[in-house]
Amino acid sequence: MANSTLLQDFETFFSKYQEVWNECNAEKMIKLLSPELAIRWTGPGTAVSDWGYEESKIGWAQAYEQYKGHKPKWHFNQLHITPANDKEVIAMFWLTFEMDGKVADVVKLFVQRFRKEGNDDWKLIREYCESIDPDHFVSNH
Repeated sequence: MANSTLLQDFETFFSKYQEVWNECNAEKMIKLLSPELAIRWTGPGTAVSDWGYEESKIGWAQAYEQYKGHKPKWHFNQLHITPANDKEVIAMFWLTFEMDGKVADVVKLFVQRFRKEGNDDWKLIREYCESIDPDHFVSNH
């Protein structure tokens, strides 16, 4: 698949991915994860957490249950999307969060790698997330 076709296909998927994230439906979100998923989250401070597919399935279900009834909304500020190879794309974005209409003290930088599997399936295969102190966050976008 040529880079421009891959990117166009990914852009369509990435919009749907953001919608699914905001639907708070763990089953739909889990369908977008690869069984090979590897995740690293950092911060605040020097804390680092690593996990994979099974832990992520549990994490999505717990998070969505925790936010139920509080009208959660995640805001994606896309920084860059680029092909990594013929079947994979890397997306970088800031993520902020609100609950019950109030912006939470949460700012995260995500670098996610997705793989095209089959005709219509994109799966998240890797994720790196860095927590930012909201008091120090400056966005140029």
